[in-house]
Formats: sequence, C-alpha cells, structure tokens
Amino acid sequence: MKKGFTLIEMLITVGLFTIVITIAVGAFTNAIRTERQVSSLISAESNVSLALEQMTREIRNGYLFCHDPGAAATDPPSPSCNDANNSSMPTCTTSGNPDDPVWTCPSLDFYDSETGDHINYSWAGGSLTESINSSTPQSITGDSVSVKDLQFVLFGQTEGDHWPPRITISLGIAPSSTDPAVENDIFNLETTVSARTIDCTLGPNPQC
Repeated sequence: MKKGFTLIEMLITVGLFTIVITIAVGAFTNAIRTERQVSSLISAESNVSLALEQMTREIRNGYLFCHDPGAAATDPPSPSCNDANNSSMPTCTTSGNPDDPVWTCPSLDFYDSETGDHINYSWAGGSLTESINSSTPQSITGDSVSVKDLQFVLFGQTEGDHWPPRITISLGIAPSSTDPAVENDIFNLETTVSARTIDCTLGPNPQC
C-alpha cells in the first residue's frame, strides 16, 4: 500500500510554515526599520553638533550680548532683545536677582571681538540660522535635521556685573523624515559656553 499525507496534515504543515515565515519576515522588517531610525538619529545629531561647534567658537569671542544696559553709551551699539523699535529682535523673559538677571531668549545677538561682525543666531523654518551684519539669515543645519525648539539662556552679560557672560544653548531636534516613528522622535541637546571677556568698558570706545 502506498502511504502519503492526509489533507489535515497538509493544512497543519502549511499553517505552521506560514506562521514561522511571518515571524521571520516581521523580525527582519523591524530590524531594517530600527537601523534606518538609528541612522537618521545619528545623522541629525552629527549635523547639529557641527553647528553647535561653530556657534560655541564665535560665542567665546563674543561681546555686547543682548540686554546690555550700556547700549546707548557704546560703539557699536549693543543689541537689545526687547527693543520695541526693532521688530527683528525677539521678546525675552528674565528671572533671578535683578542685579544679576538670567535672560531666556529665542535668539542671540552679539558682536565678534576678532572681526567686529554683528552676529545673530535664530530659529526659522525648522533650521538653525545665522545672520552676519544684518544679512539674510542662512541655515547652518542640513536637510537631515529639523530643529523643533531653540532657546538661549544668558547670564553675566550685564556691564559692570564682573561676571563672564555665560550662554546656555538648548536645542530640540528630530531627523527630517516622513517616517512617523522617526520624525516625532525629538531629543534635546544642551551646551554652555563662557565668553572670554568679562565686561566691556562703558563709553564711546568699549575695550573688550
């Protein structure tokens, strides 16, 4: 007599094979998705790290940061983040000791002590931008990253407080992607930079 498989045995075999293949394909797909997400996050973090490095180098050489009360008596004039006559300046908030206030601003204005350039860093269209001498802001972050939030916390930039200006930069970023699992994965970066000069001298010719 010839022996073979019954219909029930064939159905059971095909069912088990289908389950095993489904699990294997799902695991492989998840591995590819995870690899793509990790690659996107690394690319975004590397891109922003380069931008932060550029910012920190210029801030170390900076002077006359926002909210300098000696603005009217200095040359060049100090930027004022809450200047009602200058719509390009952001609105900042302050807290802490009135003699040593801490300012939180959505952008940063200052002068470079080496070149004398007026530099502004701000956030626009999901990018970290830089403007030099009131030029059109240029993005310093690439297409691989989307900046979701930007804040500057300033301390010690007031003339005569004898503190070195200290700027904390806080960034919320996410990879630029159409994958919901990646584009909504926001992570935060923060760094603090101290300027090399303590104060500028009040007067028409500040010594910085």
